[in-house]
Amino acid sequence: MRLQLTFEPRVKVLSDEQIQDMLKSDSGRAEPRNPGRRTFFRRTAAAVPALLLGASAARANPHMHRLPELYPGENTTLFQEILADESAHVEILQALLIDEDNTLPTRPVPHLRNLAQPDVFAFVRAASAFENTGAGTYAGALFAIQQTQEYFPVAAGLTTVEARHAGFLNALLNEPLVPDFFPVDTPIPQSVALSHVDPFIHDLNGGTVPSFDPVVASDPNNFRIIDFLLLLEMVETAFYQVNVAKFFGG
Repeated sequence: MRLQLTFEPRVKVLSDEQIQDMLKSDSGRAEPRNPGRRTFFRRTAAAVPALLLGASAARANPHMHRLPELYPGENTTLFQEILADESAHVEILQALLIDEDNTLPTRPVPHLRNLAQPDVFAFVRAASAFENTGAGTYAGALFAIQQTQEYFPVAAGLTTVEARHAGFLNALLNEPLVPDFFPVDTPIPQSVALSHVDPFIHDLNGGTVPSFDPVVASDPNNFRIIDFLLLLEMVETAFYQVNVAKFFGG
């Protein structure tokens, strides 16, 4: 018998009321982009493996009418586990930013949009893009974060968890475990990571666009890296909160 989830996340990016409001009001179709609204998109997105940009839809089995499972209830259990992991990541990153040496303002939860997906396959494709993006972004951050006991083990541990999520979701979509069968994973540039969460962000709720030095490690840069990752994790956690509730009752 599979072990049951014992961790109960203490951080909820969205309240239960916000989740229900989004499920009632969000049709699952992306709203038209306002050309005047700030966008994170950068041309470097073209360099990312195709899976991250939604190519999995083209290779998915057209005769698949339900998600595959190894045992009854597997997907419900695993998606609830992924949600718990992402909620924990928000909590961990927020705790690391509570430091007297951190001069960055506290990052608010952004105002979000387009979270609810129209069907479970769209949800899994978007989740796969999130997790592959997360694994690649964390991998890039490892080059720049200081290798101290306070930061590096946490960053490395979060990277491997994101990669495990990505492998499961890729397999669920009948995709290679690593995009394009790459034997060595590729770091993802900051601009590309931001372009992938941009469709889900209405505005940053008074926060700033995060960035960090991808090469030079320093104490201030540690906090900029954590702040960058926190924004991604906030969007990702809210995305799972809405869609796990919608499709898996969690």
